[in-house]
Amino acid sequence: MPPETEAAAQQADAFMAGKRKADDTAFMLGQVLKAMGITVGDRDSWPQLTGRASLGGEPYVYLGTVPLATARTLANALVFAESARRARQ
Repeated sequence: MPPETEAAAQQADAFMAGKRKADDTAFMLGQVLKAMGITVGDRDSWPQLTGRASLGGEPYVYLGTVPLATARTLANALVFAESARRARQ
């Protein structure tokens, strides 16, 4: 296999591995949001949540725009969780 073809194949493999990791993370985040009563795919709750990857294979999750009410719900949950964690210490 020519070096250019091999390099392209390695880049494609890295991209797909990053995409799978990002998709898994987006799915898990979606499940957590669902447990909180936040519906992914509902434009009034959380319109878009997508796993993506760079060409180099670096995974990331695209959160989209989040309505203010949903952002407040998440912020309150995080503050409550941090308060509970500190109270246990």
